[in-house]
Amino acid sequence: MKIGGKEVVTHLVRMSAIILLILACMFLPFLPGEYDGLAVTLSMMSQLFGVIGLLLVPIGAVWLIYETKKRATTNGKLSKDRTRHFAIASVVAASFVALVVSLGAFVNHKLSFGFCALALWAYLVSRLLSRLKLLKNAESRNFNATPLYLICIPLAAAIFTFTLVERATEFSRNYAIAKSAPLINDIEQYRNANGHYPKSLAALWPNYKPSVIGIKQYHYEPHGEAYNMFFEQFTFRFGAQEIVMYNKLDEHFFASHAMDILLWTPEQLRARRGYYAVHDAAIPHWKYFWFD
Repeated sequence: MKIGGKEVVTHLVRMSAIILLILACMFLPFLPGEYDGLAVTLSMMSQLFGVIGLLLVPIGAVWLIYETKKRATTNGKLSKDRTRHFAIASVVAASFVALVVSLGAFVNHKLSFGFCALALWAYLVSRLLSRLKLLKNAESRNFNATPLYLICIPLAAAIFTFTLVERATEFSRNYAIAKSAPLINDIEQYRNANGHYPKSLAALWPNYKPSVIGIKQYHYEPHGEAYNMFFEQFTFRFGAQEIVMYNKLDEHFFASHAMDILLWTPEQLRARRGYYAVHDAAIPHWKYFWFD
């Protein structure tokens, strides 16, 4: 039961291509470029896979041990071939992973995309089930490379999720902050010319862009003797939303709900803040808030 060199190369190329595709989806929203809402959804799904996909690794490890043991036998076949059992366990575990990953689309309000992802997985499962039926009576003499996929792909996704996504978030946050300099300069010039800050910057074309794929736009509002300028940063923290804000007087404030602003006094708003954490950004007068 030998493994041909061509077969090894084929599997390496396939695994590398899948890993690169996952990484591209994972880091796309943190790169410079025009805003793309779908990129945010794909990144969320890829990061979820980097966490929940680790469930596939133990199955792949046990299966690989079995395949190695089977390969060491004289005729390449054990008294009872359990390849089909491992295959069924893998499909069940992968279906659970696919369900959780699809939740990333629903969380980002991409319902159609989430349902399409589930429909695609259902189609793939139907194809896999037909192959499982063939495994029932087939003699599996060749080395099965499936456990290598179950180990290498989730591990690679997990390593990048836990080591580089936070750094990518910091990079995109600082990049968007730096790109706001022309907007801040023009706001200050408006005040110098008119004696007050603009009441609103609401317009059809915002003109000033963060130029980060995962950040849609800057927002502006007068606040006290100055103003708040902010944007929503796509964060690596699941279930959290990050608001990055500038205030030249360091009087940063952001409410959770519009209704709170209408019904509560300023003192109540500050006492019942909706964010659970606030941090100083790398650049003065900038902070970022985490909301759950």
